[in-house]
Amino acid sequence: MMSYLLVFFFAFLVVFIRIFDNITNDRAWDHNLVKNEHETKEIPPHDPLLEAYISLGALMVRRDRSSYREKILYLNNYFSKHFPHSHYDFGRSFTESLKNPIRLRVISKWLRRKLPRREQRLQIMYFLAELSNVDGAMNKHEIALLKEINQLLKLSEEDFDSIIAMYTQQQKRTKSSENSNSRIAAIALAFRVMGLSENASQAEVKKAYRRLVKLHHPDVFATQGIEHQEIAQKRFIEIQKAYEILETTWK
Repeated sequence: MMSYLLVFFFAFLVVFIRIFDNITNDRAWDHNLVKNEHETKEIPPHDPLLEAYISLGALMVRRDRSSYREKILYLNNYFSKHFPHSHYDFGRSFTESLKNPIRLRVISKWLRRKLPRREQRLQIMYFLAELSNVDGAMNKHEIALLKEINQLLKLSEEDFDSIIAMYTQQQKRTKSSENSNSRIAAIALAFRVMGLSENASQAEVKKAYRRLVKLHHPDVFATQGIEHQEIAQKRFIEIQKAYEILETTWK
């Protein structure tokens, strides 16, 4: 009887510790998980959303350290443009995040609360996809991390597939040739950008196009800073390119 009680006690203890750990980690994120040693009364306090971006960027760089300089330059430019009034030492915070990576479930849970709108969470995915594509290609480790983050942010598989297809479409276009195989591949990719299967009808393509244009039009991000507008513009162009490719199949 005593042995059963001990087993039950330890099982309860393990569950309690895990729950407590999740709660404290979740609270810690709102109370400066990445320390800003330069924080003073004159300088704006902890910015958890900025730290979320820094920490996720560090996770992506850890997956592939090739083109390290280009990725750091992209991050520095992104944060400087989108968080212009921040007094963070990006280098220090990024280095700290590289050495002590954040737990994805903790940060994702916080982001779902902080960013309730789907398009806000999609911005994070495009930020990370752009970072991983700095060297012109995404490797399988980066794609796996993007997929995991997409799931944890409660975004759909269609969202993820469309994001990957957009960047793949960019890569293909830089080295495309006018042979029939490349055209078939371009059409298949265009369907993926639209979030559709290859047997989708003309009406379904038009409906998907209207939905994506409404969701990703640069005007939607007019109040979110120049960097977000630039990324939105790139997405908008890829959607237009995909639609134009599919239009040629109707003639």
